[in-house]
Amino acid sequence: MEASPAGAIRRHARLTVDVYFDFICPWCWIGTRHLASALRTFAMLYPEVKTQVRWRPYPLLPDTPQEGLAYQAFYLSRLGSPTAVSMRRAQVQRAGQAVGIDFDFARISVLPNTQRAHSVVRNYRRLDAGGQPAQLIERIFNAYFVEGADIGDEDVLQRLEAEPNLAQATVPNACPPGVCKPVGRGVTVSGVPHFIFNSDVTISGAHPASTLVRAMQNALSLSPSPSQ
Repeated sequence: MEASPAGAIRRHARLTVDVYFDFICPWCWIGTRHLASALRTFAMLYPEVKTQVRWRPYPLLPDTPQEGLAYQAFYLSRLGSPTAVSMRRAQVQRAGQAVGIDFDFARISVLPNTQRAHSVVRNYRRLDAGGQPAQLIERIFNAYFVEGADIGDEDVLQRLEAEPNLAQATVPNACPPGVCKPVGRGVTVSGVPHFIFNSDVTISGAHPASTLVRAMQNALSLSPSPSQ
C-alpha cells in the first residue's frame, strides 16, 4: 500500500470518528470490528494523522423494562416465525465469523434495557488507543452475544468492570467531554452502527473496512491510494 503524497495532508491533521451504537445490535459489534481494521489500515497509510474515536450511545429500545424482556419470544414476535428468526441469525453469524465473532444467540435469555450498560461506559475515562474499540465495550458485547449474560443487570455489569484486564486498562471516573456522549442536536441517526468522520462524512451500517477507509480519506479530502 502506498500513501497519498505528503502534500495532500494538512499539517497536524486530525480525524475524529463518532460511533453511534447499541449493545443489543449484533451489527454494531461487527461494525466496530470493521472499524478497528479500517483504523489500522488508515494509520499505516497516514501515520501523521491523529485519530480519535468517540463512542456515542444510541439505545434502540429505550422503553424496554429495566428487568428486560424474554429475548427469544421478543424476536419470534418481531420477525414472525421461527424460520425467519433462524435465517436472520444465520446471516448475522456468517458476517460475525468473518471478523472473528461467534454469536451464540441460543444462550441469550434476556433482551436488556441497555441504559445501564451505556452508563457504565460513561464512567470510564479511557479514549481508545490506536483506534481499537474500547475494551469495556468489546467485553460487554462479548458477554451478551457469546456468553448470554444479562447486561441490563447491575451485578453483571459490576463483575465485568471488575475484571483484572479492564481494571488495569481503565479508570472509573467522570467521562471527559466528547466521549460516550448521547446523540447531539442536529445529528440524524437512521440506524446503527452509524459513523461520522470529522463531523462531515456519514456512513450507516456494518460496512467493510475498505469502505470505512475511503470515508476517512474523504473526510480529510485525501486521494485514495492505488490499492484502495
